[in-house]
Amino acid sequence: MTKTAKSMAVTPSRAYWNHRHALAEFRPRAEELQQAVDRVGDLSPCQWAQLFVMALEFKPGLILELGRGIGNSTCVFTEAANRLGSCSVISMDLGDSWEKITVPKIRKIVPPDWFQPLQALQANILTFDFETAFKNAGRVLLFWDAHGFDIAECVLGRILPAIEHLPHLVIMHDMTDARYCEPKYTVPYGENGLWKGVNAESARMRLGHISSAVAQAIAIVDFTSRNELNLYSADHDLHTEFGSGSSKKAELKDLLGDEFFSLNAHWFWFSLNDMARPCTFPRYDYQEIQTRLTMEEKIREALELDKLMSREQVTLRLRLKIATKVLLNRYPKHFLKGIIWDVVNSGPA
Repeated sequence: MTKTAKSMAVTPSRAYWNHRHALAEFRPRAEELQQAVDRVGDLSPCQWAQLFVMALEFKPGLILELGRGIGNSTCVFTEAANRLGSCSVISMDLGDSWEKITVPKIRKIVPPDWFQPLQALQANILTFDFETAFKNAGRVLLFWDAHGFDIAECVLGRILPAIEHLPHLVIMHDMTDARYCEPKYTVPYGENGLWKGVNAESARMRLGHISSAVAQAIAIVDFTSRNELNLYSADHDLHTEFGSGSSKKAELKDLLGDEFFSLNAHWFWFSLNDMARPCTFPRYDYQEIQTRLTMEEKIREALELDKLMSREQVTLRLRLKIATKVLLNRYPKHFLKGIIWDVVNSGPA
C-alpha cells in the first residue's frame, strides 16, 4: 500500500457518491435540526452533509468531537452514529449551550433513543482521560474544532500518540483552501492587521494555500511538515473529482440540491496511518498543564473572593468568621462556594 493509499481510501468525493442516497434520506431531518440549532454560520448545510458522509464512509467505532459549541456537528455525528449502529460519540466542550439551548429544541425532532450513542461532556480537553476513552476503540474519527495552541499541543502531543496504532482520521474545521476561494476573501488585509493569535476573528493568516483564523492551522502545518505527512484538502478533492462536465456532479446536484452538495468545504483531513516511519510528536506535560490550570482557578477564585469581600454586607464580624473557618479548614474543596453561602445567608449588615 502506498504512502497515500490508506487515508485517501476515504475521501469527501467518494463519501458523497457512495452515501448519496443515505444523505438524501437524512436531508429532511437535517434541515429540521439545522433550524433548531440556528447557527448556520458555524457549520454550513454542505458541511453538515460532508461530515455526515465522511463518518458513514469511514465507519468509526468512536467519534471524538473536540469543541461542540451549540451543537451543529454534534447533531451530524450523533445521526451518523445511530445509522452506523456500533458507533459512539464523545463530544467535549467547556460550555453548556448544548444542554441548555439545543437539546430542548431537538428533543421535539428526534426519538428519545437518538441520544443513546452520545456522551456530551462539559469537560476540559487539556486534562481529559483520553487513554481510557480509546481503550476499546477500534476505528477513531477525530473532529478537531477546538481552538488555541494549548489544544493543538494536546491533540498532537497526547491524543495522536494514543491513536496512532489505530485506524483513524482527523478532520480539521475552519481551514480554507485558498486555491478554490475568491481571492478577495483570502488575499487582501483590508481593515485587518496581522493575525496575532486571536482565534476565529476577522484577521486571517495565509500559510501557502491554507487560509485560516485559528491557531491550529499553524500547528498542523508545522507537524505535518516535520513528519512529511500529507494534509489533504477537502476543497481540492471535491473540485478535482467533480470538476466541470462530471456526470456524478450533475446527479448529486439533482439529488441533494445546492445546499447539501457543494464543492466548497473549508476543512482538511489527515491520518498518521499514512506514515511509513516513526512519527515525532511535541512534548505534552500533563502535570504541568494540571498545575497551571489549578493555579489559574485559584487566581479566579481569589479575584471573586476579593470582589465578594468588598460588599457592604460583609461586616467585620463576618470577615472574622470566614477567616476562622478558612484557618480551621471548615470549608469544602471549592471553598468559594462555602464563603458565598455564608455571605448570602448573613442577612443585612
